Parts: sequence; C-alpha cells; structure tokens
Amino acid sequence: MIKPKVYIRADGNSEIGLGHVVRSLALAEMLKDDFNCVFVTRFLTDYIHAEALKVCEEVIKLPESDDHFDAFLSILSGDEIVVLDNYFYDTDYQRKIKSKGCKLVCIDDIHEKHFVADVVINHAPYVSQHDYSTESYTKCLLGTKYALIRTPFLHLAKRSKNFNEANRAFVCFGGSDYKNITQRVVERLLSFDFINHIFIVTGGAYMHKGKLQLLLEQDSDRISSYSNIAAEQVADILNKSDFAVVPCSSILWECMAAKLPVITGYYVDNQKFISDYFVDKNIGCVVGDFNVNLFSEQDVLGLSQNNAIAVANYIDGNSGFRIQNEFKTLCHA
Repeated sequence: MIKPKVYIRADGNSEIGLGHVVRSLALAEMLKDDFNCVFVTRFLTDYIHAEALKVCEEVIKLPESDDHFDAFLSILSGDEIVVLDNYFYDTDYQRKIKSKGCKLVCIDDIHEKHFVADVVINHAPYVSQHDYSTESYTKCLLGTKYALIRTPFLHLAKRSKNFNEANRAFVCFGGSDYKNITQRVVERLLSFDFINHIFIVTGGAYMHKGKLQLLLEQDSDRISSYSNIAAEQVADILNKSDFAVVPCSSILWECMAAKLPVITGYYVDNQKFISDYFVDKNIGCVVGDFNVNLFSEQDVLGLSQNNAIAVANYIDGNSGFRIQNEFKTLCHA
C-alpha cells in the first residue's frame, strides 16, 4: 500500500537556531510509520541531513535565496499534505499551497497572522482558540497534549521520577546558541559548591566549542559535555539530572516530559510568551531575559518536589498518537 506523502518544510542554521527543524522532525518521527515524509529545507548541513534521514524517506534542498518560495510550490502536485514551520509563511503563501489542492498544516507559536490552513499546531500551554484568526474549517491542535517532542522523551513522560536535591544540572540552549548563553550559565553553576555535576548538551550549529573547552579543562571533574548526540542519549542524561537550565523552546518540553524542575527564560522574542506563562502559573524558576539575567544560588536551592510535579503534569507522552490520528483524519477528509 502506498503511503500518503507529507512534505515538511522547515529551516535551521546557526543564526536562526534549530528549533523549527527539531520539532518538525519530531513530527516526522510520529508520522513515519503511516506516511511518506519528505523534509524540505534551505540550509542542509551534514547534521540536519543525517537527522532528517532518520525519520524521512527523502530530503530536498531549496535555494537559500527568496527563490525558495516558488521552488517549493513547483514541487507540489496537489495530493500531498504540506507542513509549514516558520514565521515568514504569510496568509497569501498559505493560499497558494491550498490552491494546488494540498492539505495544509501550520506549526505556529506566535499566532500573529490569519491562517487558511486545515490544521494549526501550537503545543504551548497558554494558547486558546480565541488567540487565532482562522477559516471556519481550520482545526487548532493546541496545548501540550500535542507536544512535538521526540519519541525517547515521550517515553520519559510515562515514567515516574523522584526529585533529588539539586546537585546535578542539565544545561542546553538549543542547536545553535549563537549568543553562547551556555557558557554564562555553566560559569554561574560552577560557582555553587553544592553542584556536583553539570551535563552540557550543545547542537550541530554551536559555534563556541573552543570557549567551552576552556571551562572543561578548568573543572573537568564536574562537567560532562556532549555535542550532536542522539535523542536517546539526551533522554538518558535528563534521567540522570536533578534539574535543568534551558530556554523556553523545544528543549523545555523535553525537560518537562522528563519531569525535571526547570530554571528557564527567554533570549529571543518568540520565547517570551511561554516565559510569561510560567511566571503567571508559578512554574519553575523564571529568570526572564537570559541576555541580561541569570539565577542565584538560592534560586537553585529553592527548586522542589512541588515544582517537579507541576512540570510533569503538562506532558503525558501520548501526543504522538493524537497527532497520528489527526493526520489520518486529514488525509481522508
């Protein structure tokens, strides 16, 4: 039986980060058993190519110039599902895809435009249908029950975890961390005597490995650093950690699935919505803007079992099944 085709269109590099790529490939992993997923991107590094081929049947590179808009449209025959994950796909571009006859899914987290898509996915916990301007037929899949996270983290969400004293820290600022917040965070953690170990994870687009290496040489007994590691290994590290210092991005949902108390905040504008929600709901320790703020020793010591429970309540590990069913329904609509 021929599987329905899904074109997943997302970009990532050292400047814009890898968040769109990570969550789009998490979606592909959820769909790959029932759909023929094709990943389409402008910036095809060896790392992105390898990660995409783990869950997609094919990878297509588009021009890096603005020609990519028309180049992608030229690929479509009209019988596919198209997934768009970026902020520059305006309403007119959505209409062009729909006019081809394709079903359209938009992954979104800022709800700033009108959507003509068949489905909109926003896995942030703070959004509601009222936040969106859509067509009458558009279905919005909102909240963490549709969390776009990879399979090992969905598995973690189904396990129990006991909270320990906050001695072992997990630090990750996405695939690029072009502002090198990782280094500032690690330096702060190293200044706390009660921190026994720091697990650092950096991504394929991280450009500051030389600076990080100096920290490793100064305090190698307390630091383990990993780069470009598989989701299974990240999940294993989360399971060994007591708390996490991460931004309000894809990695935050993975830490929440692992039931880790979090110190979080934002460093780009699109993360501020989630940061504000965490402040409002008193979840974790929220520092605000990581570009200017960090956390104190007391902030870390104040992390508790209650915080771990609050975080754990958001992700149940079943989002993959829900999203699979929604795509199957869309395919036959």
